[in-house]
Amino acid sequence: DITGEKELEGAKLTVLDGNDVIDTWVSTDKTHKIEGLVVGKEYTLREEIAPDGFVRATDVNFKIENTNKIQKIKMIDKIVTMTKEDLGGKEIEGAKIQVKDKDGKIIDEWISEKGSHNIKGLEENKEYILHEEYAPDGFVIATDIKFKVTPDKKTQKIVMKDKTVEVIKTDLVTGKELEGAKLKVVDENNKIVDEWESTKEPHKVKGLEENKTYKLIEITAPYGYEITEEKTFTVTENKEIQKIEMKDMPILTDITLVKIDSNTKEKISKNFTFGIYEDEECTKIIQQIDSNSEKATITFKDLRYGTYYVKEITAPDGYQKSDKIVKIEINDEGIFIDGNKIEKDENEVYSFEFEDQMIETPKTGDESHLKLWISLFVISFIILAILIYKFLKKLYIK
Repeated sequence: DITGEKELEGAKLTVLDGNDVIDTWVSTDKTHKIEGLVVGKEYTLREEIAPDGFVRATDVNFKIENTNKIQKIKMIDKIVTMTKEDLGGKEIEGAKIQVKDKDGKIIDEWISEKGSHNIKGLEENKEYILHEEYAPDGFVIATDIKFKVTPDKKTQKIVMKDKTVEVIKTDLVTGKELEGAKLKVVDENNKIVDEWESTKEPHKVKGLEENKTYKLIEITAPYGYEITEEKTFTVTENKEIQKIEMKDMPILTDITLVKIDSNTKEKISKNFTFGIYEDEECTKIIQQIDSNSEKATITFKDLRYGTYYVKEITAPDGYQKSDKIVKIEINDEGIFIDGNKIEKDENEVYSFEFEDQMIETPKTGDESHLKLWISLFVISFIILAILIYKFLKKLYIK
C-alpha cells in the first residue's frame, strides 16, 4: 500500500513480454519470485485485479539487469476514499452512492455509513462519476461529481456534501410561524415529491435534487387564513441551506358600529369612543377607537377569526353612557353580533346599531312647564287671599 509497510493480499498480477504472459499469480503477504525472465529484456508488470478498496495501479515497466543481486519490483496501490457529509461536515448515513465509468457502467455502489468508503474497481488515469442515487430523508440529492484517479501514490479523497431545503409557513402580517397548513412539493411532471403539515419548525423537504425545479403548493390553509398561490423554486448547487418562506394572509374583517338615539332611532352625529376587548369583563383592551362624528360610526378594522367584546367608553354629549357589552364572533360560518348572524349591507359593509338614551333636561320656552308655573302661582295666590280674609274677619269680629 502507499505506506510501503503493508504487503497487499488478493491482487491478481501478471508479467507480460509484449502480449505474452510470462507469469501470473495472486499476491500474498510474501514476495513472489518471477521465473523465466531473460537478462536485458524489458517486461510489464500489470495488475489485473486490485484488492477490494484499492485502485488498480498503472502498469510498471522493468528491465532485467545483469547482476547477481536480487532485483526487487514494487507495485504500490493507492486508495480513493469517499465521504458523505452534511453542510456542517457531519457524516451522513443512509445515502445510496454509485460510482460509474464514462459509459455509465456501475463500478461500485454502497449505502453511506459513518466513516469513509474505499471505492472499489478503480484504475489510475481513468475518469469516473460519483452519483447519489437517493439521499437520506431531509437531504437533497447532490449533483454528480466527476473525478479522475491520479497516478500519484497518495490517498485521493472525495467529499460529497448534501444540502437541505427548508420550508417555513408564516403569517403575512406578523411573520409568526403557522401550524396546520397542508403543503406539498411536486416536480415538473406534477408528481408529488413530499407532503406534510406545517409546524412552528421549518420542514426539510424530502426527495429533491439539485438543479431541478419544483412547485410548493398549499393544499389547505390554517384556520382563519387564505390559501396562498403556489410558489416555484429551483434547488441550487451552492452548498448552503436553501430557505423558502410561504406567507399566508389572515382573513380580516371590518365591522362598523352605528350610533343611534334610542327614542328617535336617528344617527347621533357627535363624538363618542368605544373599546374592543379580548375578554367579556372588558379588562383586556385591544384598541380604543374614536368616532367619525360626521357618519356617527366607529369601524373596527382588520379583525381576525375570534371572539371580541365591545363597550362604550365615552357617550355623545347629552347622552347617557351605556353599560351594554356587545359580543362579536367571527368564524368560518360568518359574522355574529350577540349570537345573531349579520350580512353585508348595500354598501358591502358589515354593521350593527348601538343605542344611547338621551339625558332628560327642561327646555327653555316649553309651554307645558309655563302653564305649570302659572297654575302653581294662581293656587298659591288664592290660598294666600283666603288666609288674609280669614285673618281680617277674625280681627273685625273682635
